[in-house]
Amino acid sequence: MHNATGRQLKSSSMGTALLLALALIASCAPSTPGPAAESFKKEVQATKESLAPSLMDAMANREPRSARSILERQCALAREGGRPFSCGITVLNSHGITLASATPGEPIKRLNYSRYEVVMKALKERKIVKAKLYLQDRTTLCIVGIPLVRKGEALGLLVLAYDAADLRDRFGLTEEEFLRLDLNG
Repeated sequence: MHNATGRQLKSSSMGTALLLALALIASCAPSTPGPAAESFKKEVQATKESLAPSLMDAMANREPRSARSILERQCALAREGGRPFSCGITVLNSHGITLASATPGEPIKRLNYSRYEVVMKALKERKIVKAKLYLQDRTTLCIVGIPLVRKGEALGLLVLAYDAADLRDRFGLTEEEFLRLDLNG
């Protein structure tokens, strides 16, 4: 009788251990994006598709100065079409220097972002990166860096800056959810 009780206890312990292991694996696995995340991903993809091709053409043809006029034209077309871009947009060259910017109410400044780790990572790895940026007025920006790649060469970076409060209001997307998103898939 002692042997049967021992086997039941051992079997019960193994079952519990198996359940705990499965729970641990499930908690480590990336969660599937919810509707808020999917809507945001679609917006980022639509912005990329609207801007990247013409910007890459200008940069590939060694016409980086035309990036500003292209960006201005695309923003005007989006406004006229009733779907203005809901983010600040900056175009950086392959060295992290600002070529164009469409941040509402802000004049263009040729800033050097080459010392920003996230910028250089996006250019080097040729993958979309995300980061949070804190402004002096305590505004949090959720930044998406999209490499402009042609024939394996990073020609520059399209940077989209979303106000974290706007993402929360429009999509119900928290800053933590934003950072967990996979925008490369």
